Amino acid sequence: MKKVTLTTALAAFAMIAGSSASFADNDDWHGNDDWRYKDLYEIKELHVAFHKAVSHAGIDAATQAKALEEVLALWTEDGVFVASNGVTYSGKGKPGTPSCDLGTLTLCDLYAHHAGGLVLGHDWVSLTPIFTEVAKVLDHENGELYFQCIYLDANTNQLMSNVTFGLPGQPSTGLVKKVHGHWRFSYAEGASFPPPTLDVY
Repeated sequence: MKKVTLTTALAAFAMIAGSSASFADNDDWHGNDDWRYKDLYEIKELHVAFHKAVSHAGIDAATQAKALEEVLALWTEDGVFVASNGVTYSGKGKPGTPSCDLGTLTLCDLYAHHAGGLVLGHDWVSLTPIFTEVAKVLDHENGELYFQCIYLDANTNQLMSNVTFGLPGQPSTGLVKKVHGHWRFSYAEGASFPPPTLDVY
């Protein structure tokens, strides 16, 4: 069986170094560096939490259910995701209720029935090329975030898909918001690209 090199996997999860980070122009707010960098760090941790939640999520029903709860917890209650096919999913929804049923177009519907990483039987790992991440703190309660999510089949090392949170180079297409002191995804438009080539041995 082919195995992905360790250095490749580690590089994909090096979430702090090498990414693009910035702060909005706000002279009053710029006077408090500690808060600015704390907010930026926490936005990046939100990104990390997403990849952890959706990795190996389909190996069995219990893991799938736990992953669904975890990924939904990363969103605001009124979160919106616009998929690459133009379908809009609005509101969080709740697993085990009609709000998570197929066709309800909630975020719960999206992750329970359409997200490849959570399909039962899929043992996929979510990677990201960190140099593509863009994180921006707008103020104490709002920010922007862009990242790629490249799914790798852990059993075959085959790259399965490459989707994005936000659109590359387009502001306001990936938004985060602080709710009760915690950063959460609030709005995103997604795109789909062919998976990149990955060297294996």
